[in-house]
Amino acid sequence: MPPSTVNTYNTARHLYLLHRRLKKQRHYIKQRLPPLLQTLHANESNESFPPSSIRRFSKYWELSLNVVCDSLYLLMNKQLSQEEHERILLLSIFGLLYDDLFDEKILPLHQLEAFTLEPEKHRPASFTEHAVKQLYLRILTLSPCRNRVIAHLHQVFNWQKASLKQMSAQVGEEELYEITYKKSYYSILLCYSTLNYYPPENVRAMLYPMAGLLQLTNDAFDVYRDLGSGIYTVPNRYLDFDKIMQKFLEDVALFNTSLAALPFQQPAKNKYSITIHALHAMGWMALKQLKENARGVQCPEELAALGRKALVCDMDSFSQKARWVRQVKQLVNYQ
Repeated sequence: MPPSTVNTYNTARHLYLLHRRLKKQRHYIKQRLPPLLQTLHANESNESFPPSSIRRFSKYWELSLNVVCDSLYLLMNKQLSQEEHERILLLSIFGLLYDDLFDEKILPLHQLEAFTLEPEKHRPASFTEHAVKQLYLRILTLSPCRNRVIAHLHQVFNWQKASLKQMSAQVGEEELYEITYKKSYYSILLCYSTLNYYPPENVRAMLYPMAGLLQLTNDAFDVYRDLGSGIYTVPNRYLDFDKIMQKFLEDVALFNTSLAALPFQQPAKNKYSITIHALHAMGWMALKQLKENARGVQCPEELAALGRKALVCDMDSFSQKARWVRQVKQLVNYQ
């Protein structure tokens, strides 16, 4: 069955309701997060999480809850339980701290892999390690399938390890796309592995292009920062933006076609599509800005020289938000 056409009013209305939900959640997380983080302190440690980390946890939790978990449950006419909400919050904190173990080289790769596969055997040597271990063990205890959580986290580890190739300008375009997409895909599957319902194969197939586009969106917004950090991504390494945007739209169409084929109610599919494309649309707008500002640029060094204003997509103005709503609608209806 072909997807129904979603109009501007329904798109804007759903985005507005999502915005209201996020505002309410921000009040909740301000109350919930500090006492939870307090339980992660080692008895002998006076260390704590800085405000910047708390903001990171909150943002990642918003994404994990609304875009990844709750949206899929609503698509399938399911409702997250209180226990599942708790696991999503624990995993949101854990995911960022696990990334820190990798990015900040707190643990060498062989030790991080050993911790991933057998966390009970790990002996923490730092505050971060202590917190990550506590969180991981709680998640494994509360989740319905311990082995699935470990297997997906191991995949996340493998693709994070592969992402070290992004520090070299010699990384191939096809390999860069694979790292971009699979790193995000397995992170999303990790979220679902902690829930009571794990999506079947046809739903997981739909999630692959969706996940890849989410990471591509993140990379498009982070071009300026990644260039400054020496990290090569699809938008900042291979500067054929027409080709990148063509691939982007191909994956939008693949996601839309896969979603249309799923046996769920059309109104639910429409709302799910708007939620997902709310982020994809930002990525498209960022890529469009990069294309316009990077005409004639031949290499990442020339791209970096354009400066922050040219490379960062500002979404704060009213006119930009209006364009965003229109772009979401276009992606939802794209075939």
